[in-house]
Amino acid sequence: MASNHSESESVVPSWIDSPALVGLVTRVAARYGIAADDLPDLVQETRIALWEVGSDGPPSAALTLCVATNKAVDLVRSMVRRRARDRAAALSAPGVPGDAELRHLLNARVDELPRRLHDFYELRYHQGLSEREIARSLGLCRASVRWLDRRCRRSLLGCL
Repeated sequence: MASNHSESESVVPSWIDSPALVGLVTRVAARYGIAADDLPDLVQETRIALWEVGSDGPPSAALTLCVATNKAVDLVRSMVRRRARDRAAALSAPGVPGDAELRHLLNARVDELPRRLHDFYELRYHQGLSEREIARSLGLCRASVRWLDRRCRRSLLGCL
């Protein structure tokens, strides 16, 4: 029976399971304060990204470090977004101690924002996106995103 994969694709490179790769990713994780529980995910994401690069030999240490760093940053950003969503959900959950009237007033102010500021508010404060991610999403430069942030805060405080 013939295989759809070539001989080279069926052989897993030895560097995929290399202790050096795991050690490097572990050092990157420590630099970014990533918990030991999340380390296997970071190692796996790094392996997948290096595999997708698809070179004939083992990747260089510089490439591996770059990929591991980018994956660590992605992981930290997703954890920050998750915490922000969890915090927002906890504040809006029924029966949670907190000032319901204050939440109601904030929601009323947000509803009164112009469409562009309302869209910004949703991306920044509900989804927890970074300036760079908001800029990409709205097709703006980061300076414009910072301006929207200041404008949004002033509008919510009633300073306009």
